[in-house]
Amino acid sequence: MPLHQGYNIVTERIADTDSEVAALEFFRRAKHDETLETPVTVTGLEDLLYNTDETDRSSVLSKLRQTLRGTRSLTSGDAVQFLIDGQLVDDVEFRVRIERSGEGVYLDVGQLFVEEPMTIGATHAVARK
Repeated sequence: MPLHQGYNIVTERIADTDSEVAALEFFRRAKHDETLETPVTVTGLEDLLYNTDETDRSSVLSKLRQTLRGTRSLTSGDAVQFLIDGQLVDDVEFRVRIERSGEGVYLDVGQLFVEEPMTIGATHAVARK
């Protein structure tokens, strides 16, 4: 299955891309409108969010969402693959379940996007730019 235009949230790599960056680097480049070669695979988003103090996660997600909305580094036709080490959970709201220290932790990754990600399969969801 190919990558869709927009933000692909996947737990299994959908496509091999020529460009792969860590989440922190991806958001830094996007914030400064630096060139991002697309399609791009972004790794470690779940670690970035998990390592953020739990009381600050909502604020961090809001800042990252604003970065995605405001960047000129990506156009509506670009494809970004967020490779997550966890499970997609699409119930009341879109979240990602990760395992840390033997316990399941839910991260509200859906808050990162303007529109709720649309689930395409058990391992793939897409949010539009």
